[in-house]
Amino acid sequence: MSVAKMNRTFRYGIVSAVAMGAMFSFPTMAQQPNKERDASPFLASKTQCLSEEDASKLSKEYEKCTAKQFFISGSWGSASGDFKESDVQQEAAELGFDVFDIDIDDTRSAWKAVVGTNITENSFIQIGYTDLGDVSAAFSTTTNEPSRFFSETSRIRPTSVDGYTLSVAYQFLRHEDWFLHAHVGLYFWQGNYDSLDVFEDTALLQDVDDEGTDLFYGIGANWRIHDDWVATIEYERYDIDDNATDLASVGISYLF
Repeated sequence: MSVAKMNRTFRYGIVSAVAMGAMFSFPTMAQQPNKERDASPFLASKTQCLSEEDASKLSKEYEKCTAKQFFISGSWGSASGDFKESDVQQEAAELGFDVFDIDIDDTRSAWKAVVGTNITENSFIQIGYTDLGDVSAAFSTTTNEPSRFFSETSRIRPTSVDGYTLSVAYQFLRHEDWFLHAHVGLYFWQGNYDSLDVFEDTALLQDVDDEGTDLFYGIGANWRIHDDWVATIEYERYDIDDNATDLASVGISYLF
């Protein structure tokens, strides 16, 4: 009897930097004089871009703000997919194996970091990095061909990857303290997996790389908690190789 198990590890470097920046910068920004509020939009926004109406009220000259106003954000959340025991059984059966003792861990922590700038007053372009966390799948079989079993079933697993994002976003229903946004873009992802014989605690197949480019999209609600800070709740779907992964997250953005 043999057991296969696949998992993946990931790093937190980028999001840690965003978190530290937020931790040390927010008290400083909170102490700034109220006069800086005069340069902020009257309606909550993802950047400090002033509309024509804002500029008129502030007696300032209106300027298009394409690529002149920026934001950086970090988000933390929970990712989950729809990979089920029946998927493992079906894929293994197609390879000629009857599997049992199936254990799938497909809900995990995830994070992302994003930098963006205005295209127009209410539209943005964003680049970022998203890590969808760790996944694992373990299952057993009775076979006289253990080598073939481990080799051919190494790709039966939940989908979880990390990579870079490029998207466009639009904000709407703007109010003084909150607004909504929607975005769509491309996810340039890569997955690194290990295959293990858990009985022998032996690595059987290392660094099984998988990569691709797929669509992702999402919607979010945002609250202006300070002139230069916005809090966000967001839901996204990543259509990775036709195996959708959902990410629900909370985050914070700094406008500059």
